[in-house]
Amino acid sequence: MTPRLQRYSILRFVVALAILVSAMVLVATGGWDVRGSTSTFFRLVAGQLLVLVLTTLWARRNRASAVFIYVQLAVDVAGASLLAAWTGGAGSLLTFLYFPTIAAGAYLLGRNAALAAAGFSTVGLLSVAIWTGPGAESSLELLYWETGFRVLSYFLVAILAGQLAASLEVAGAELRAQRIASETVIERVRAGVLTTDRHDLVVDINPSGRLLVGEAAGRRLADVFAGAMHHRSWEELRPDGRRWVCSQAAMPDGGRVVVVEDVTELWAMRERAQRDEQFVAVGKLSAGLAHEIRNPLAALSGTLQLIHEDRPSREVQVALREAERLNRLVEDFLEAAREPTLRRVPSDVGALVRGCAEAFQSDPRYLGKVEVEIEADAAHAEVDPDRIRQVVWNLLLNAAQSMPEGGTISLRVRRAEDGSTGIEVADRGVGIAAEERRRIFDPFYTRRSGGTGLGLALVDQVVRGHGGTIEVSPRDGGGTEFRLFLPAAATGS
Repeated sequence: MTPRLQRYSILRFVVALAILVSAMVLVATGGWDVRGSTSTFFRLVAGQLLVLVLTTLWARRNRASAVFIYVQLAVDVAGASLLAAWTGGAGSLLTFLYFPTIAAGAYLLGRNAALAAAGFSTVGLLSVAIWTGPGAESSLELLYWETGFRVLSYFLVAILAGQLAASLEVAGAELRAQRIASETVIERVRAGVLTTDRHDLVVDINPSGRLLVGEAAGRRLADVFAGAMHHRSWEELRPDGRRWVCSQAAMPDGGRVVVVEDVTELWAMRERAQRDEQFVAVGKLSAGLAHEIRNPLAALSGTLQLIHEDRPSREVQVALREAERLNRLVEDFLEAAREPTLRRVPSDVGALVRGCAEAFQSDPRYLGKVEVEIEADAAHAEVDPDRIRQVVWNLLLNAAQSMPEGGTISLRVRRAEDGSTGIEVADRGVGIAAEERRRIFDPFYTRRSGGTGLGLALVDQVVRGHGGTIEVSPRDGGGTEFRLFLPAAATGS
């Protein structure tokens, strides 16, 4: 049974029962005269109620087709006609039962069923009029006029009810389409959408929201978000480093809807763009340094070298060393300013990393103080070998400098599940705070006295030039871990 037919069957039974019981009371108390015996009228009432029950039960147990609904409308009209015939004929008050039957046809099947019910009602009314004839106080002419007026009203009601049913059907279809579209958008949108009741308990959350905040249904909004929820929008930096942007709006029922979006990747792109702008600034500064410093510095170094050869002294040696350090600083600035030129060749990244680590361990500054544990599987990728050695050397140097008392650096090369080559460098040093990790690759940002802040910036530049990514995170038990991933087949150079 369709929901509409089920509702109609229940309403039909309740209304018919109330009307028929009222009619029985009136007939039994003498307030309503019937044609023929009273017992026959009561049998008709009982039969009508029995038909109502049987048709309702049949519709619940079987699939109600359009033919069944038309038959049911005809049966309802026939029952109303019999009752009208026994309670005053064509002028009986019970002839108004035709109108609910016509409206039911429009509700169940639309305008055609309403017109059919109007036709059934016309046949029923004419049958009653012919069978019973005019009443004692009515003329035949008046009966014709009354019957014609009622027949006209049946078809007018059928047309109006059919038009209303069609309009409601169109409006219902549009509302269903809008609801489905809205639900589809909410289900598929990448932002999390949460709705609450007036007590700030989460009552609904879309799939994207569950991915972001977990299963929040039934929880208080203050337990889900840590931000300033008295504002219309706010930002949250989560313990795992993810960054959210949240906004909210009030609902008519006193609740609110909260939209949360993960902007971590967007923020990372913004930071990379800022670093690129800083590299542009470095380039302009380096051009000036090369012109204003290198030439005088070369002349100064040459003069000091001649003085040292003529009259060697400790002071001149110190000056030469500082001049050389200044020259290296200028070289670092120039290196940072230039877009890295990559000469990619198929290479065994594991062998490159192992060779770089062995050279680093022989550095006198860290000999005996820093131990490098190498786990390098054969991992082939198309890379610039010199640039990769530079990256690994800078990462090892950064790790060693974070352990002033010495320690062990873990170096690992592996093939990731997506086919990329991963290089991991982990230390047991002082670690890097969360707010510093966001700036660690910025040019000129350094935590070490005397550092230029260009080493890790160059690492980031080279890795991105290969089409790879680099991440930094705290290490369990203390220290820091750098993880970089190089695509299996780099595109472009």
